[in-house]
Amino acid sequence: MLSLVAFTALVVTAPPKIVVLVDNKPVEFRNEQPQTVQGRVMVPLRGVFEAIGAMVQYDPANRTIEASRNNESVGLRLGSKIAKKNGAEIMLDVPPRVLAGTTMVPLRFIAEAMGAKVGFDKANNRVEIMTQDVPPVQPSDKTDDPR
Repeated sequence: MLSLVAFTALVVTAPPKIVVLVDNKPVEFRNEQPQTVQGRVMVPLRGVFEAIGAMVQYDPANRTIEASRNNESVGLRLGSKIAKKNGAEIMLDVPPRVLAGTTMVPLRFIAEAMGAKVGFDKANNRVEIMTQDVPPVQPSDKTDDPR
């Protein structure tokens, strides 16, 4: 008697890596990497805040995050969709949370709240944060014009 066994292979692929640039320089994240949660890019707390020159304090007892840069201040609470920018309440689409032991915060909100400009290059899965008047990196166009 001949017996046949069929095997089905399940291929699981990781989501593409999200690259974050601040003033055209890549941000290196130590443990957790940026990821998309409910359509929003979430990043490790200190990675982007520190890359844009913000001072950050985390109070584990109250689960609050306070950050400041220039004349801007931001307050966040883990699990809460209510954030504060310069004392005014703002509703977030996705609250800050802890993933695998790392505090993750919504990238666009924190960067813009600190006075930076944010762009997303969907084709390359790249977030570009500009804290000053630095032109974003553009794909090079080959030309014979020497100018």
